Parts: sequence; structure tokens; C-alpha cells
Amino acid sequence: LAAENPADALVKLETLSRNLKESAFTGAAAPDVAEMSATEVEAAEKSKQNAEMALKLVRPPSDPTAAPKVLGLVQNYLEDAMMFEWAGVGFGRQESFHVAMSLRKLAAETPGLASLRLWGKVMGTEGDYYVAEGTLEMPPSTEPPAMPGTPEFSVEPRGQGANTWIYWVNSGGFAPWVRLPTARAEQIASSRNIKRVLSGNLDSAVASTPWFPGSERHLLRSQIARITATCTLSAKGWYEVDEESGIKNKLKIVEGAEFPGHEELATQGGWCHAAPFLLSTGKCSWPNAEDYPEGALTEEQTAEMGAAAEAEPAHEMLEGLEADLEDLKPDDAEGSPAWSIKVYGDEGLYTFGDATKTHRVTAVRSNIWPGAITVAQGSRSANLYIGYATKCGTLVPVQKDSGLPLRGTMPLMPLAPDDIMDEPQDLVEQEEPNPIQDEIESDKGDNDEEEGAE
Repeated sequence: LAAENPADALVKLETLSRNLKESAFTGAAAPDVAEMSATEVEAAEKSKQNAEMALKLVRPPSDPTAAPKVLGLVQNYLEDAMMFEWAGVGFGRQESFHVAMSLRKLAAETPGLASLRLWGKVMGTEGDYYVAEGTLEMPPSTEPPAMPGTPEFSVEPRGQGANTWIYWVNSGGFAPWVRLPTARAEQIASSRNIKRVLSGNLDSAVASTPWFPGSERHLLRSQIARITATCTLSAKGWYEVDEESGIKNKLKIVEGAEFPGHEELATQGGWCHAAPFLLSTGKCSWPNAEDYPEGALTEEQTAEMGAAAEAEPAHEMLEGLEADLEDLKPDDAEGSPAWSIKVYGDEGLYTFGDATKTHRVTAVRSNIWPGAITVAQGSRSANLYIGYATKCGTLVPVQKDSGLPLRGTMPLMPLAPDDIMDEPQDLVEQEEPNPIQDEIESDKGDNDEEEGAE
């Protein structure tokens, strides 16, 4: 080594030293290798299964030897996760990659899928639900509406109202996706009257008062419908109702529209609701008597439909945020108390050619459903929910007429601490109102002199 002076002389010297030590060692032979315990064998087998599932998850959905498989519009969650990360929301990069690959696998296994995105994550006491939201390609329905009083009357047609989207859930990791049932009006109405944190088991019973007509999978579907109707937002002026599609309340991007600027998105006036509004019945619209065949409805049923529609008019699509909780708004407040907006990241403006660009991220959070957030950066926006699927009343003002929290909220589970109270004033010491009088000292005589004596 000294003569040749190689570049890896130190490595060769260490190898030569180790070989000399092994050849000159005359100690006892090493004992037999210890066998793995049952726990170690189980852990190794589980690790092997996870590795196999991970390979299946990241494997391309198409066979290299077959024709490429055409997928629907699948959300690139990895890009949206970067925006959510700026707002302090997300699952971490490793879990976000698993979610993105799991969404791609679900899209490949679902025929007729038109669009798919990650709706969010609903946390429970024993397990959590990852929720995916999608739509299926289907022609407009030509069937007449269901008759009042039938079981089908409480279910809105697919692609409309609370059933505009279809939802799948899984427990995370490599678990398979399970499709949730369609939303029913009576279940949505009943979910507004109970307060329950989900357990993580779709088949578990819902023990509540008043009674809920269904299991946890139906309660989860109802809560998803309520959160979606309230917290799905889009930039104002970016979407419009597609009247030519034949599907009620279907949206499309406005042709030639420009995404609102960052200054407009930093105000409530730059946002609007992008999902149908739920009425008190659990539906998004009232039945139209003119859609039924002639003579199918009685005069009483027609009169009831008209009276209900006049008492609670249905909301239009793409309504602004300023009117939300307008009855709870303080007199000197601007905007709705139901939302809070904050800007994150670099707020500087940069010039690229003739265009001006900013990297700031604008986040809109719901104060009614904590965990619901909408973020926007550049010309992209995304919605996400991470929470316990429970309504909150401590982040918004109380009702002015009664002083009670917002209807349907959970006052026993406050998410914001109360204001710190001031120290009470010290009490001022007062004199004794009935002072004790000292007794007259005795003259130590045998008898006390009587009054009036000499």
C-alpha cells in the first residue's frame, strides 16, 4: 500500500486489518442464531403485506401490453396539498402521496367516472374516514318525480340536490374504498337534531335521542351533505349554471372568464357558494306540481307544495357569502360572521413579461363547521374538510332574540376558550352592625343594690 499509494488506501487497510483479525481469532464459535418470536414473525409478515399493497397502489393503472385506460378528471392532490400546507392544513407529504395514489386507483376501478377529488377526512373515536367525492357520466333523467308519501320521494335524483355527488370512504392506508348510500331527506333532517361524534365503524348503531333512522354510514352521509351544502366555495364569476346540460344546478366554467385577483379573494365579496343549499326538509328544492302528470296530485297536495315553497323559498346557485348568518351579524360588523379569511405566504408581486404574479395563498375558513377550508393560489382553488363533522356555535355570535348559541351546534364542546374574566374587587371592611357591649364590672359585694334604693 505504501509503494502503490492507491486512492482508497484507507479502505484497503481496514479490510486487510479485519482479515488478519479474523484469521488469528481462536475463541469459541458464535452461538446459533436465535429464532424470531411470534410477535416478530407477525410484524415481519405485516410489513411484507404493506410493501405488497404499496406496490399495487403506485403501479400504473394500465397494463403496458394493453390499450391505455382512460380515466376521468382526477384531482392532482399533490399540487393542491402544497396550497393547503401554506394554510397549515394537510396530512404530510408521505400520506398525501398515498392519498393521491389511492384516488388514482379508485378512478381506475370505477367505470363511468367523470370526476374525482378528495373531499376530506372525518375523524372518529376509534377510526377515521377518508372521503372521496366524484360524479358519474349519465344522461339527464326523463322519469317523472316520485309521488309524495312514497319512499322514493325523500331521495333526490342522482346528480341533483344532496345527491349531486357520490362519495366513497376508507380508513386510510391501503384500505379499499367503500361507496356510501345516497342521501335521504329524513336522515338529513334527523341529523340536525342530534349531536354525535362518529366512531369509525360504518355498521355501528347510532344511539341518540331523538332517534336517527339509520346506521353510522347514513349519519356520515347526512353530515357530508350538510357540510358540502354550506362549505363548498368557488371564486365569484368563475362558474355559471349550465342551462344546456339538462341537469339541474350543474355548473361549468365561464367561457373566457378570468380568475379573480388576490385583492378580491381576500374579501368575502370574491367568493360564492358552489353547491345547492339544503332546505329545512333535507332537500335542496321543493317539488314542482307542474312536473307531475295531470291528475296525479290532489288539490290538497298541490296547495301544500305551493304554501311550503312560499314559506321557505329555495336558494339560487352561486350566492355570495355576505348574507350567511345575517341575523347574527353585529350592527357594526362588516361581512358575514360565518367566515374568516387570511392570507399566507409571500405577498409580493412579481412581473413576468406583461403579467403580474403573486405566490400568496388565500384561505377561507368556516366558523360554523370548523375544519372546512377553501384555498386559492394563482388561478387554482380547492376545498377540503378535516374535522369531526360537528357543527360549532362558539365561533359565531349568539342569537339576538334568545341569547342561545347557533341552532344545531354543540355548546358542550367549545372549540374556542372563553374570555378571561377580570379579578373581582376587594371587599371594604365594615364595622360590626351589632357590637357586643362589655358587662359592667362587679363591685364584688354580696348583693347588688336595687335600683331606686337610698
